[in-house]
Amino acid sequence: MLQFIVDVINELGFWGLFISLAVEASSVPFPGGLVTLTFGYLLKLTFLEVLLYGFLGSAIYSVFSLIPYGIGYKLEDKLKQKMNKKKIEKAQRWFKKFGVWTIAFARPLGLGNYISYIAGISKVGVWKFQSLTVLGILPWTIGMLWLGSVGNLKSVKKFMEEFQLYIFLILIIVGVVYLFYRKHKKRTSYYQTEPT
Repeated sequence: MLQFIVDVINELGFWGLFISLAVEASSVPFPGGLVTLTFGYLLKLTFLEVLLYGFLGSAIYSVFSLIPYGIGYKLEDKLKQKMNKKKIEKAQRWFKKFGVWTIAFARPLGLGNYISYIAGISKVGVWKFQSLTVLGILPWTIGMLWLGSVGNLKSVKKFMEEFQLYIFLILIIVGVVYLFYRKHKKRTSYYQTEPT
């Protein structure tokens, strides 16, 4: 796989980077992070080029993330027909109130592509969605290009896989702690309101 990516980058140049980011943002399973790392590694970019390609790549990613966002936007009515309408509306309100930041935070984790569907279903405004997408993908793109340009490709790839795993585990732990907190809070409020 790595050799194939190297060959494509050598043939397409920076267009290969932009195409890979567009494909990944479209929610097609694709190793966009590996391509970005490899691009930085092969072309030995200067810091100014890292910034330039990072900004351009992030803009392209953001535009193409509108594909899964649009699909999610159109799916809302079908979901309400097949599922409990009130639960979906409650989830949408929660996402709009608290979850919109996951649009930015989930981008580096490989889950970011799928958060676009949720943002669409929840009818997050297009400009807010685009702003948060750029906010989340820009540091990731610049970081991948820079790491690729200064490091050994295999060691950087291993580091990124471990980084994603640790972040994912931290998010799971935070989620479980939050669920226990909510359960405990409900239980204590139940006992406080129970007549004696």
